[in-house]
Amino acid sequence: MTATNKIRVATADKTGAITLVCAEVSSAIGMSVQAEFQEIEGDCLILELRLGDEKTRSPHPTRLAIAVDNAAPAVQVLSAWQEADSAEPFPKHCHNVLGVQFDTMPPVAHRALIDSLPTAQWDRFDGSWHLAVPSVFATRPLVGLSHRRGYTHRFTSFEAAAIRGGLAS
Repeated sequence: MTATNKIRVATADKTGAITLVCAEVSSAIGMSVQAEFQEIEGDCLILELRLGDEKTRSPHPTRLAIAVDNAAPAVQVLSAWQEADSAEPFPKHCHNVLGVQFDTMPPVAHRALIDSLPTAQWDRFDGSWHLAVPSVFATRPLVGLSHRRGYTHRFTSFEAAAIRGGLAS
């Protein structure tokens, strides 16, 4: 069984932040970097990044995190870990699906579509996390939405993948 190195980083939420962070992290570690999930909390953007690929042997994630800390001052490393490559998550049915051409999109859904990335956003006014998962059905973009109450009940990239699988089926 193979494992994938991942890192969770924070940066200022500004235009082009995902591209800039991926470029800085890639430059720091000398490997490919792919954003898999983003969380928005106020003006802070938190990204879950996949480091390298299955063909590349890489150092332990802690060493990669140290390299990022030293070389990318605009990026704050929050955590680093190895995740076992497992089977795709069981598709999860999503009750709230919006079609781009037919429905009014909340800001988190619009952001997920623009960035083409599952996006969670904290709403301090209603005390809940909102998750938007972009997908395509018959060449039409759509977004699955979910929410949960409580700050500590965050969404994960695995849950986003399960919703994406449900949207595709």
